[in-house]
Amino acid sequence: MKTIEHRSTHTFDEALEAIKIAIGKAGLAIFAEIDHADAARENGLSMPETRVLIYGSPKVGTPVMTDAPLTALDLPLRLLIRELPGDRAAIAYHPLAEMFEALGVKGPDAARFDSAQRTIAEAGCISSCR
Repeated sequence: MKTIEHRSTHTFDEALEAIKIAIGKAGLAIFAEIDHADAARENGLSMPETRVLIYGSPKVGTPVMTDAPLTALDLPLRLLIRELPGDRAAIAYHPLAEMFEALGVKGPDAARFDSAQRTIAEAGCISSCR
């Protein structure tokens, strides 16, 4: 599966906050936030700050899953925000359009998922994404 990752010149906390704001402004909901670093700490391990946000809209996702049930394996959408050395962040996601088209989702409908993910990921870069 392909992964797209943006490197931000902003801190992990700044990127995470900007992404949460962008999700809300897009009219989407955050269903879960998985804090891998916290889970590691609870088990005596350490890792850089690493979160997965699970987000979306039932009004958008439900019709897609109804028409193409296997898309439910990848919905709601997921975005990874991780801390890099030098107090910077990376934002990553799996583009879904190609896979969704193979599952029967019409091209323009499938492309909207990638567009939404790209827009939200780029918000985590604030003004500088690489």
